Amino acid sequence: MFESDYAKTEYIEKDNVVLHVWKKEAHFDDYRKPVEASLEMLKAHENSVFIVDARNGFEDVKEDVEWGFTYFLPELKKTGCAIWGFILPEVSDIEGEIDLWTREIEKNFRVIRATSYESVLSLV
Repeated sequence: MFESDYAKTEYIEKDNVVLHVWKKEAHFDDYRKPVEASLEMLKAHENSVFIVDARNGFEDVKEDVEWGFTYFLPELKKTGCAIWGFILPEVSDIEGEIDLWTREIEKNFRVIRATSYESVLSLV
């Protein structure tokens, strides 16, 4: 498990899920360290599902988006992960941000958007 003031990441063995929960807005190292912790868990548990609880989500700065697209997503693909779940309210304040990420993620992963962890799992 990884936890900081900004995010919490844990592996849920019974579901073969790496769950990444954003607590509050984060940028640069405060953003990347939790994301890298998720990546390490995904590497350790091949073919697991990656679920991001973005109910406390935020707009990423340009540098973090570029890092995510050029480093994180290619590394994530190497883990065997095929499904990325987003936990979001029906209507989110960060729809543009989610749309941006979804378009990029869908190039290599199946994306599931739901309002709860259980709802994501029911669609896996």
